[in-house]
Amino acid sequence: MQKTAKLILALLILITFGEAHANLSEKVKIGVHYNPPLCFIDSSGQAQGIFIDIIHEVAIINNWDIEYIQTNLSDGIEELNFGKFDFLTTVARTKEREQVLNFNNETIFTNWGIVYCNKANNFESIPDLNNKSLALEKGDIHAKALLKLLNDFNISVNVIWCENLNEVFSKIESHEADAGAVNKIYGYQQNIDQKLKATPILFNPVNVHIAGGPLSSQLLSKFDNALKRIKKENPEFYQNTINQWLTKDARHIPQWVINVIYILLCLTLILLITLLIQQRVVKKRTSKLNEAQKIGNIRERTIKQLEHEQTLILNSLDEQVVFMDNNYNLVWANDAFKKTSDVPFEQLIGQKCYSAYFNRDTPCEFCNYETCLSTNRTEVREHTSTISGKIFTHKTHPVFDSEHKAIGFVEILSDISEKKKYEEELIAAKEKAEQSDYLKSAFLANMSHEIRTPMNAIIGFSELLEDDKLSSVEKKNYLNIIQSNGNQLLKLISDILIFSQIESGHVNLQYSNVKVVDFLSDIYHQFENEIKKYDKSLDISLECDINDHLELETDLVRLKQIVFNLITNAIKFTEKGSITIGGTVKNEQLNIFVKDTGIGIPKSKHKEVFKRFSQVENTNMKKASGSGLGLTIAHDLIKQLGGNISLESEPDVGSTFYLTHPLSRYNLAKGAELFDSKILNSKK
Repeated sequence: MQKTAKLILALLILITFGEAHANLSEKVKIGVHYNPPLCFIDSSGQAQGIFIDIIHEVAIINNWDIEYIQTNLSDGIEELNFGKFDFLTTVARTKEREQVLNFNNETIFTNWGIVYCNKANNFESIPDLNNKSLALEKGDIHAKALLKLLNDFNISVNVIWCENLNEVFSKIESHEADAGAVNKIYGYQQNIDQKLKATPILFNPVNVHIAGGPLSSQLLSKFDNALKRIKKENPEFYQNTINQWLTKDARHIPQWVINVIYILLCLTLILLITLLIQQRVVKKRTSKLNEAQKIGNIRERTIKQLEHEQTLILNSLDEQVVFMDNNYNLVWANDAFKKTSDVPFEQLIGQKCYSAYFNRDTPCEFCNYETCLSTNRTEVREHTSTISGKIFTHKTHPVFDSEHKAIGFVEILSDISEKKKYEEELIAAKEKAEQSDYLKSAFLANMSHEIRTPMNAIIGFSELLEDDKLSSVEKKNYLNIIQSNGNQLLKLISDILIFSQIESGHVNLQYSNVKVVDFLSDIYHQFENEIKKYDKSLDISLECDINDHLELETDLVRLKQIVFNLITNAIKFTEKGSITIGGTVKNEQLNIFVKDTGIGIPKSKHKEVFKRFSQVENTNMKKASGSGLGLTIAHDLIKQLGGNISLESEPDVGSTFYLTHPLSRYNLAKGAELFDSKILNSKK
């Protein structure tokens, strides 16, 4: 009775102290909108996310009593101004919002906007969204930024406004919207099942802060001071909180499951306490043999029941579990481990594990049993099965008796092949997105320079023509410069238009019969005159071993464009020497080649030159002008025509480009496989 009274008195003191401590804390109300993994309210009403974990640490430092209030972004900003709560989580800081809201100064997170679409659509750039329906969250800063970006591009869309980001994804999945914009982190976390497709359209990097109402300056200052203290004194907590939420699966364990686990743990604790009390009672009554025997029988049945239940639990696991004694003898394994063995496990009990499974006389060099005994902790390693090729996490646990003497060890094998595959896919997707961003930036920078150069020349010399004192010779020279730069600009724009047609799969071929000899002669004579305009010591020649009456069924415009691009490249990268155009016929195929004595291409770059925006760099020549699309266009168009392109080249020796083209579409239909521009572009 005295012990019970003391226990009750201690509980009353704890409760009284807790209430007094609660009275000293400051009440802070925080609005939370749905933006996982940064912040959200789960199904049980609990606040979760990166910001919530950080706010919790700040509250401990400031002795705040936090109350979380569920809202959405647009309503939350309005309610913040009316004082419904003190803070609103995850709000992008902009000049427009700074006029009505207060923000903490310490940046918590930087996020981007990204466009998602359903898998039936294929949006690669901003212009692809023209006349499409677009789902956006009300009040979202990325939504406003995307609309401004679309307006700058003069692109019209049908906007479907949503209350939260979850509704944005729902609209896309149900095909009510063609696409939608969310923040990048939300997209990665919520699209784990790959139901939607992430487009390469990334935009609007913003710093995400805590927002406060009109009277929140003092609270925000306390928040910043605490956040600075956390970053300084415990930077690992700050970074680990962000990294854990960014890498964990968006499908969290439901709160009700956690509650059930807590209840089971409490029941287990109560059961253990009950067993301890019962054990004392049993010891006191051992004086009577009959009663002791009865109690012994009860205990024996209980132990057997517990062992049976433990076996059922271990057999229900997907992980493979096996127990060995101190001498590496196999003792017990669960069903998952037994299924992997060709020999029944019961026949292997008592044998050495390294002998039974690895045909060795000594323990395996990768075994962690001795290590875990010395460290007194679980040792973990990864290994790949030589039989199945699967990747496993291999955990070794030492097992001790009641006197803490080692009696053996448990091995637990978990198949993590899918997890590793998923991690590799995420890394590949990240690298692909970064590469896409880099290519787009390089393209824009290159196009800006290439367009601005001829435009500056055209405008500059056009202004000089206004001078009445110019002689006719000077005017003619200026006009020639204007025409030359205009042609250069026209060629650049033409390359961009053709490339965009190829990328979108909208190239229409117009077939006709063309005399091969006349075709090659026309090209030769055209460039024989054209090459004289260049200040280079170049000769051009034609080698044609083809019947005068041989005809080719092709799209004359496209084929001429391919050969023009090859000859133009040869002139551009050849300072002196010769350029040879030639053609032969073999196996119902027309073979055209363009050979030069230019700078040449290293063998390691032979495949790279056909990729978008690629140019061969040579320290002995200045960087060539152009879009870097000439060989890409030639490569894709000859594929459209059912042919192929290849090259032979050595640095400082020269290059030879070879084209093959079927003489008729009948030959293509019989043997070759028609080109699909979408498949080709997807491999780039």
